Amino acid sequence: MTNITTIAASGIQAAAVQLQSAAQNIANAPSQNYQPTRVAEETRADGGVSAKMVPAAPTDLSTQLVAQQEASVTERANMAVFAAAGRAYQSLLDLIR
Repeated sequence: MTNITTIAASGIQAAAVQLQSAAQNIANAPSQNYQPTRVAEETRADGGVSAKMVPAAPTDLSTQLVAQQEASVTERANMAVFAAAGRAYQSLLDLIR
């Protein structure tokens, strides 16, 4: 059985990579010869996800702002999974006692 907190942690890490990529793309957009990045995600054997920045085609500000918002929502959703898992574990402990 997979550990739900491990899966949620990997989702939070992937969201952090997405935030970093979008922030770098926004900050460096005016720079000459800057190579934008995007995030490539792969499913792991444990059910989680791994993410890394890879080169991307030029992009615009609105696309990067949406990417930041999406990453923020993803991060909050995975944090909610942690909270739900904590409540479930606490309920299990309460039943055992």
